[in-house]
Amino acid sequence: MRLAHSRRRITTVVVAAAATVLALNGAATALPSTTADPRNAAAAKAKIRPQLQTQLSAQESTVDFWVYFDAKADLAKASAITDWNARGTAVAKALRQAADESQRAVRAELTASGVTYRSFWATNAIKVTGDQALAERLAARSEVSSLLPSFTVDPPPITKGVGRQAVDAVEWGVANINADDVWDQFGVRGEDITVASIDTGVQFDHPALVRQYRGNKGDGVFDHNYNWFDAAGTCGGAPCDGDGHGTHTMGTMVGDDGADNRIGVAPGARWIAANGCCPDDAALISSGQWLLEPTDLNGQHPDASKRPHIINNSWGTTTPSDAPFLEDISLAWTASGIFGVWANGNNGPGCQTSGAPGSRKINYSVGAYDSDHTIAPFSSRGAGQDGEIKPNIAAPGVNVRSSMPGGAYANLNGTSMATPHVAGAIALVWSAATAMVGDVDGTRSLLDGTATDNPDGQCGGTDDDNNAFGEGRLDALALMRQAPRGPTGRVDGTVTDAGTAKPIPGATVTITGPVSREVTTDADGAYQSGALPLGSYTIDARKYGYAPGQTQAQVHEGTTATADVSLAPQEMNTVSGTVTDGSGHGWPLYAKVVISGYPLGPIFTDPVTGRYRVRLPRSASYTMQVTAQYPGYQATQRTFELAETDLVQDAALTVDESACTAPGYRFSGVSEDFDDWTDAGTRNGWQTSGKQSWRFDNPGYRPVPNGGDGRFAIADSATGGGKRYDTSLTSPLIDLSGDAAPQLTFHTSYYPDDASQRADVDVSTDGGRTWKTVWRQTSDHAFGKVTLPLPQAAGRTDVRIRFHYQGRDAWWWAVDNVFVGTRACRPVEGGLVVGFADDRDTGAPVFATVARTGQPGEAGTGVTTPVDPALGDGLYWVFSSAVGRTDFTASASGYQTAAATIPVGKDAVVTHDWSLVRADG
Repeated sequence: MRLAHSRRRITTVVVAAAATVLALNGAATALPSTTADPRNAAAAKAKIRPQLQTQLSAQESTVDFWVYFDAKADLAKASAITDWNARGTAVAKALRQAADESQRAVRAELTASGVTYRSFWATNAIKVTGDQALAERLAARSEVSSLLPSFTVDPPPITKGVGRQAVDAVEWGVANINADDVWDQFGVRGEDITVASIDTGVQFDHPALVRQYRGNKGDGVFDHNYNWFDAAGTCGGAPCDGDGHGTHTMGTMVGDDGADNRIGVAPGARWIAANGCCPDDAALISSGQWLLEPTDLNGQHPDASKRPHIINNSWGTTTPSDAPFLEDISLAWTASGIFGVWANGNNGPGCQTSGAPGSRKINYSVGAYDSDHTIAPFSSRGAGQDGEIKPNIAAPGVNVRSSMPGGAYANLNGTSMATPHVAGAIALVWSAATAMVGDVDGTRSLLDGTATDNPDGQCGGTDDDNNAFGEGRLDALALMRQAPRGPTGRVDGTVTDAGTAKPIPGATVTITGPVSREVTTDADGAYQSGALPLGSYTIDARKYGYAPGQTQAQVHEGTTATADVSLAPQEMNTVSGTVTDGSGHGWPLYAKVVISGYPLGPIFTDPVTGRYRVRLPRSASYTMQVTAQYPGYQATQRTFELAETDLVQDAALTVDESACTAPGYRFSGVSEDFDDWTDAGTRNGWQTSGKQSWRFDNPGYRPVPNGGDGRFAIADSATGGGKRYDTSLTSPLIDLSGDAAPQLTFHTSYYPDDASQRADVDVSTDGGRTWKTVWRQTSDHAFGKVTLPLPQAAGRTDVRIRFHYQGRDAWWWAVDNVFVGTRACRPVEGGLVVGFADDRDTGAPVFATVARTGQPGEAGTGVTTPVDPALGDGLYWVFSSAVGRTDFTASASGYQTAAATIPVGKDAVVTHDWSLVRADG
């Protein structure tokens, strides 16, 4: 049965095995290739991602897309190169050689065919302009790993702060992280460190930035070679900024005009920049590549010694995402000793709203808080990739005053504003503790260990590491006090099993002494401390399943002390159980089980049986939290003691009656989710009217309204340019004669551009002749679920609801899941169908939509299951209100629609897997 926990995800393993690894010394090691036979057309087409396949099929002409190659440069030994210039040169050389060797044949073919393309080496890829036939020809080549569509990325949407009558002597965020105390107590302002940004550009001669610009040679002479990269093609030979975002973020890193505008964390540092954010993906990638090995203004004479130490990235996907965009380049930055800092996104206040690249494990991302140390409502929350706590840290991001083009200053809000505070703090530390320069892992550990804890349990985590503040609030002074200034030495060692003497990988090693560090053992059980001040240290090692171990070490100047630790295995017992629905249906639930003290990640139940099991050390007390993976259930928590016998811990989860979104449960009342809508006009009694009418096909590719799903209603500037909006979405007559306390609820995302827009929700109790406004938004954003009591509609038979949007040069207003009535959550007769969908020829997961035939409201779409190692992607679930033999269809972009009759059981889970055939197969 495919749903059993024996199912495994295999894509990553295949890709890794197929790669050619190029070492830093330039020697290529060919690993055994598992690439599919190029003659296998189905396997080749599987390399073309579904989104790109859809674009190619829909276009009669050419489209832009990316061709990625298997070969990777082995950069693992780069951190051992102590010379800064040699390290950067070695990394760039290895990357260039890997790309050149693997791309050579494809570039020759593209050139011979007259195809427009652009080759990159920092990420081993070529951007191509071509058609379906070219994509299929390239996909058939064994050295090509995948073909992906081109896309755009935007700076996180920011808002204007509130201007203050009096300017602070030091900008509030700079003082809040104690950067000014670092200046005064340590005499350090970031000297000898170069920071960079990938952003919208920088006004290089701004009074607060001109002195710090690395291209400023003095006496009014500027040399922009190696200091400026015009990735957007909008500025030419000198840095400029037509937006202001980049000038603002650079000001927070280094800004200081020598008078009243002390706006930067590290005003002694130098800066360079690339305006890669965000005309397109190629501009971002080329900017990341240029910063690894800057060139002159003509793109010639690359020199890795001129790369920056720190790169600020106040940009990312505007919707929650874990996409691995810029992953290769981010890894190359780290290998080269560059610390990349990323904004976590402005998609809050909901959980799991972190945006890529900040959401990725390898990247260090930043959330935003205000002057009261309250997390900003807009600041994206985690978890991120594979359940990673995100953001990593938080910094000031509300009402931050900094530089703007034209020599001006402005107050802005956003994680874009928080991120450069962290970049500047790293510059301060690396300026004072030169042994830390290039030690990215050690610096991350320092940032984490010195952050001020800020408990916040709204999105999970612990008091000292949660999905709102990460490790806590940035503290530059505490960071500096823990930095290894002056003479240093190191500690390394191996953690082993006391019984077998075998190495223990993944053990946490805490090093405590004059400063503190926390590191993890590698695959060989080895650890390295990085640079430490001289003195005595205690080394504490811990790994789940073992009793803690400890030893001592003395650090001397210029030497490495060896401190090995052995850990004794603990006695274990089994905890198992079944998780079920506890509100009426009683069926097994796919659920996540988190047990305190169990560090191997969450445990998941089997989606068919609801069962789980785990081994835990005995003679201990545990807290267990159970959370359904289906929406609409309330989590439950319990504690238990584990003695000398195995233990059974079952859990029955109840639905959240206030939301009533669990499969198989419905509110009593009138609702509209717009899921089966396509065109404006009249549908289900609803009507659209006015200028630039409401749409249901998401013409601007906006994110689903917070809390919504599927299709939704939207009034969007993408359909009207600069035209004026005056459009209404009006409900049919609603009979509330039996309802004594009705409510209106809906999910919304309202993005205004300025105060010229207005979003009104109106109610009529006389069939639409007169209206009363019960909710209004103008210049303020509005996200999430809105609940409005409607006492005036109680007992009335001719009620209507109207969503009325007005304005010019608007952005958008989206609405979903409208409900009118009294909310009583009740089970609906029926059963659950769960299973997987895959490609018939390749077995690759397909994110199919499975629906009961003729009932689009009863549908489910395949999801990713990145945190659950026992399940592959493509898992779907759907509730059917019909039982017995019931007809279903499965559809996915680029595939033929499949049909099947499934025996649905009342209050039961049945399984059905789908193997879909490509549309051209």
